[in-house]
Amino acid sequence: MKVQEVMPPSTTNGGLEALAGTAGATILLVGAGGCGMRGLAKLFLQAGWTVFGQDTRGFAENDVLLQDGLKPLDPKQPLNVSWVVRSAAVPAADIHVSRAIAGGAQSALYSDMLGEISKIRPVLAIAGSHGKTTCTGWIAYGLREAGIHVGYLVGADVPQLPSSADWGNPALPLILESCEYARSFHALHPADVALINVDAEHPDTYPGGLEEVIEAFGVFLSNMRPSGTVLAGPETPDLAHFCSGNWQDTPSLPDDQVIGLHGAHNRRNAVLVAAVLRTFNLPDVAVDHALATYTGAARRLEVVGQLENGATVVSDYAHHPVEVSATLQATRERWPDKRMLVVFQPHQAQRFHAYRDQFAPSLDLADALLLLEIYRARDPEELQASVEELVPELRARPGLKDRPLSTVQDQAEGRKILASWLQPDDIVLCLGAGDVDAFARNLR
Repeated sequence: MKVQEVMPPSTTNGGLEALAGTAGATILLVGAGGCGMRGLAKLFLQAGWTVFGQDTRGFAENDVLLQDGLKPLDPKQPLNVSWVVRSAAVPAADIHVSRAIAGGAQSALYSDMLGEISKIRPVLAIAGSHGKTTCTGWIAYGLREAGIHVGYLVGADVPQLPSSADWGNPALPLILESCEYARSFHALHPADVALINVDAEHPDTYPGGLEEVIEAFGVFLSNMRPSGTVLAGPETPDLAHFCSGNWQDTPSLPDDQVIGLHGAHNRRNAVLVAAVLRTFNLPDVAVDHALATYTGAARRLEVVGQLENGATVVSDYAHHPVEVSATLQATRERWPDKRMLVVFQPHQAQRFHAYRDQFAPSLDLADALLLLEIYRARDPEELQASVEELVPELRARPGLKDRPLSTVQDQAEGRKILASWLQPDDIVLCLGAGDVDAFARNLR
């Protein structure tokens, strides 16, 4: 992971020519509108490839990917590409995928293509059950601020970076957010790993709970290059026995270390970020600058609006009870003297069932609580669940029993209820991985 000198960006295709097939440096991305796939498109475009894209939602005329050179797929035109890559949401039998394969293209999932890239370029994989996007963006920001032109791919927009992905200098590592959902990270062969934490999550992938999650992380670590290093964050269990390379615990930071992000979880994240930055030989002043000035990724305590009465609307991606609890604590820390009205939309009936006993305690700090109905995604049709089931447990919590609490099926009704609660200068915190972000941005 050591970098001896800062090198200027390269104008070559940085090794991706090794992936070119019979149709040359050409690739079709199906489901190209998702954040990860958009990032992948950016990497291939910067590496000089011809990139075709298809998405059921289409592409806006001002989409930056079109400006960068992405060609929307014309289903009426002949198609001859070396690769067709689909997102996890696109079935293998998709008509566009099938047409590309019939024309001789190699087929891969998004995660598999990241695995192919990790074979030809050193990858620093940022992994963990929580905090991957924040830490990946933070590390990329810190290195870019110091003049080290690493490549990166982050799972959300980061306002302080030029885009969610950048190929950078191919002689330097690619900083890659590495997801455990569907065991996607098993396709990777990282040179090094920064491990944030390991927790029971994604019950549709890991019905066996934490033990099964740990086993999956073990396989991921065993795929690392033998000469590599795992930097383990302060929340990480000891998984050194899975690791074929070096295992290093991260040293703590001084108590007076200035951290730009709020919340105890981000102070723990900062410990790992600082350790990673120091492996690139950054001086203390550059590390301190990165820790103090990073403002975070989209939908991580993101202020998305201001209401007429002065209330501030905040959107956050938290959807696991550990994340919900951490986000409420960070919100209270950031705005200690303001009421916190929480709008929470559980994500997936499976997750709701698996961690139901943890959700009520995670919401203790709310001064008022509006529960939107569960956002169903990848749930079996026969699995029944409703947010109403959580109400008795919430009312049993000492901090919540006398506070405003409502559940709604319809978001328009939710906006009316919220309006009846609002006072000047409140914080309206909207949490979840479904369409609650649109709810937040449409508040007036």
